[in-house]
Amino acid sequence: MNSGLWRVLVLGLLAANIGLLFWVVLWPRSSSEPVERQVPALDPALPRLELVAEVSDRERERAGGDLCFTIGPLANTQALQRAEERLLPFADRMRHRQTEADSERGWWVFLPAGSRAEAVGLSRELAERDEGDFFIITSGPLENMVSVGLFESVDNARLRLAQMQRLGFDARLEVRRETLPQYWLDYRIGSEERSPWRFIVRSSPGAQHREIPCWDD
Repeated sequence: MNSGLWRVLVLGLLAANIGLLFWVVLWPRSSSEPVERQVPALDPALPRLELVAEVSDRERERAGGDLCFTIGPLANTQALQRAEERLLPFADRMRHRQTEADSERGWWVFLPAGSRAEAVGLSRELAERDEGDFFIITSGPLENMVSVGLFESVDNARLRLAQMQRLGFDARLEVRRETLPQYWLDYRIGSEERSPWRFIVRSSPGAQHREIPCWDD
């Protein structure tokens, strides 16, 4: 190969390398880093998300007028009086109500008897066996039965039941129920007023506070 052709070949390779270098260094490339996307601002005309409690309070304020609530059941007249004293500065009107509810008051162990004479005979037999904890029930659904124990704990009642049965008696176990009064305090209050009902409920186990239809005077 002559020197002229060799020189042309070398110059061509050199020009190609220079061109490749410029392409690698200067040619713009896409970045691998994620592009931060801009979140468009919300349209101020769109409705705003609101909590249920906020909506409820605002609806009450717009509605105006009075609202009526009840607190109960309260255990006794003393609790009713304390509740009334707390609500007096806030309530426009108040009224009392009384209901009745069955309540379990322990467990009764007794000996069944078909008549007063049979109950007396069972009592005499218990006395002869030195069983002093008994008496004849004189009223109610267990009238003329012979009580041999009234217990708050069902386990103790079962022990007494087993003891009487070992002695040969036809002893029975039954829940003792009583009808107890329950007291309620209804009150009317302006829609913009706030009563201290939470303090009353906290100091009265089992009591609740709920809205009721307003009553006519």
